[in-house]
Amino acid sequence: METNESPSEALKREIFEELGIVIKKYRQWTTRRVVEKNKITILYFFLITAWTGMVEGREGQELQWVNLKKYNAAKVLPPNQVIHHALKNNLPDIYAITNLQEMSSDNFFQALKRKVNDGLGLIQIREKNLLKTELEALIVGIKRILQLTNVRIIINSSIDLAYKYELDGVHLNSKQLHELSHFPKDLLVGASCHSESDLKVAEEKNADFAVLGSVKKTLTHRNLEPIGWVRFNKLVNNTNIPIYSIGGMTDSDILSSLEYGGIGIASQREIWAK
Repeated sequence: METNESPSEALKREIFEELGIVIKKYRQWTTRRVVEKNKITILYFFLITAWTGMVEGREGQELQWVNLKKYNAAKVLPPNQVIHHALKNNLPDIYAITNLQEMSSDNFFQALKRKVNDGLGLIQIREKNLLKTELEALIVGIKRILQLTNVRIIINSSIDLAYKYELDGVHLNSKQLHELSHFPKDLLVGASCHSESDLKVAEEKNADFAVLGSVKKTLTHRNLEPIGWVRFNKLVNNTNIPIYSIGGMTDSDILSSLEYGGIGIASQREIWAK
């Protein structure tokens, strides 16, 4: 960045200078901080969805369009691997979590339909108080509503149910994170993390993303002291997997999560309230 230049201004200038295109539509995405030899480098990432001009290497650099799902992530510089993982798995800004214990099933299904219309992309079924038969009935009901949409469904903890009902993935609790020797390779795998150790294991075992918190006070963990955004940021910057912030999150926290290194928020209550 040049003197007095904003990140978005630097983006437009650099893209034109290096690739010869003019950006028409973009949004600021996550921000990561890399510490090396007592030097802090701030990486501002943007999602560019529209431009004019022909993409070409104006500075002699080699360019190649690649399939993100097939591309070898080892070729990507470590600070950029989080972006590769997030794009490869098409991770949205909001990761919704079911909450039937605090709302009726009728209200939930109505809220789910509203959220689909609002652009919901990823939902975790997390109902620890339901009987197995009730949980499976819920899975069937959610699948019925989402069958003609692009919303992906993840089940909490149960790899068996993920396969039985042909769901898109599984979300592992912190106990499973440490105990499982390997994660399913044909499922989208999320992991609940509460510490630097948890995040390290999630990355080593190739989790597709993690959820980290609680960032704020939450009813789910009343006696747990929240880590806050500063601690969240420090933990996030030491790992190369996409991370959602969780704990008291609302839509207004999405920008904060991105600013502090996350890729969005995970929400269990506020998501269904509107």
